[in-house]
Amino acid sequence: MTAAVALTVAGTCMGAAQANPSHDELKVTQSPAAMAASAGAAAGVTCQVNAIVYNRNVACQTSQASVQVLRNGKEVGRATFTISHEMTLSKKSLKWSETTRVSKAAITGSASGIRMATSVSCGSPCKATSHVSSHTLGAAFSGKVDYSDGVKKNKIHSSAAKYTFTFTKPGYTLGSFSYSSLGFRCDDSFWNAANTRRILSPGCVFPKYKPTLTTMSTLPDIAKNIRRIQGKGGHYGKPGSGHPLRRLTSDTKANANRRAVCGKVKPVPGKSCDEYPFARTYEGGTALPAASRGIAMVPATEQDKQGGRIIGFYKQERVMDKDGFWVAV
Repeated sequence: MTAAVALTVAGTCMGAAQANPSHDELKVTQSPAAMAASAGAAAGVTCQVNAIVYNRNVACQTSQASVQVLRNGKEVGRATFTISHEMTLSKKSLKWSETTRVSKAAITGSASGIRMATSVSCGSPCKATSHVSSHTLGAAFSGKVDYSDGVKKNKIHSSAAKYTFTFTKPGYTLGSFSYSSLGFRCDDSFWNAANTRRILSPGCVFPKYKPTLTTMSTLPDIAKNIRRIQGKGGHYGKPGSGHPLRRLTSDTKANANRRAVCGKVKPVPGKSCDEYPFARTYEGGTALPAASRGIAMVPATEQDKQGGRIIGFYKQERVMDKDGFWVAV
C-alpha cells in the first residue's frame, strides 16, 4: 500500500500536505503554534505548558504535541507528549546552551514505533550544534544544544533558534513541524570612548525582557524625587503601572536633556540638580509633559554616585540604545 502523511501545525500559516484519505497516514500537531510569552521573575523562571516564560538571560518554552496514526481516515493510535526547551544565555560570553526535554509519551493503539528526530538552526553568524539524538517516542529523553555567535566589534546580532522535528514510522512517509524560540540578541558594543578597549566582554540577552534598576533606592534624596515623579502623570519607569524608560546613548542628546531642565537652576553649595526621567533616556529633558517629569536639589554626593550606578546597570543587563527598563525605589 502506498503511504502518505498529512501534516497539520495548529495556529500557523504553514500549508498541510494533502493526503489521500484511502491511504494510511500520520497526522502531526503541535499546539499552540504561537505560544504566549510572559516575563518571569528576574531571579528565575518557572516553566509552563504552552507558554514561553523568560527573564533577561533564561527562557523556558513548553508545548504539547501529538502524532495520530490514521488508517483509511480513522484514528488507530496516538502518541501524546510535551517538548520543553530551557535556554540560558550568557551576558558575558557568545557561547551558551539549552536543554531540550521530551516527556514520556502516552501511547495508544498502533502509535508505537514512531521515531522523532530534531534539528536546530539559529542564523549566521550564530551556530547551533544539537546533541539531541533521534529517539522512538515512549520513554522520556533529553539532550543539549550548544550555541555560539560570531558577532563582530561594535555590532549587534538578533536572531532566534528554529527547531524542526521530524517523525517517521515504517510504512509512512515523513512528517514534520517547526517553531522558533524567543528572540535573543548578542552584541560586542561596550568599548571605551576611543574604541580601543572593551569595557565589557561580548554577551547575549533576551531583549524582550525589561530589567529593573534598583540601586537608586539607597540614595535617599534621589529616591524621594523619583517616587514623587513616578506617582503622577504617566508613572514613567514605575514597575507594574507605568511606561518603561528607554536608554539614550547619545552624549550630545543627554547633555541637551540636562540643560533643558537644569540649565537655569541657581547653584546651591553642596547640592546638585537631579532630573527624572534621567537625562540618558529618551524620556529625559522636556520630552514628556510637565506632569510626568521633574527636578530636585539633592546632595552632590548622591548625584556623584548616581551616574556610575546607572552606567553599571546598563552594562550588567546589556541595555542598548532604546532598550526599555524600570526603576524601582
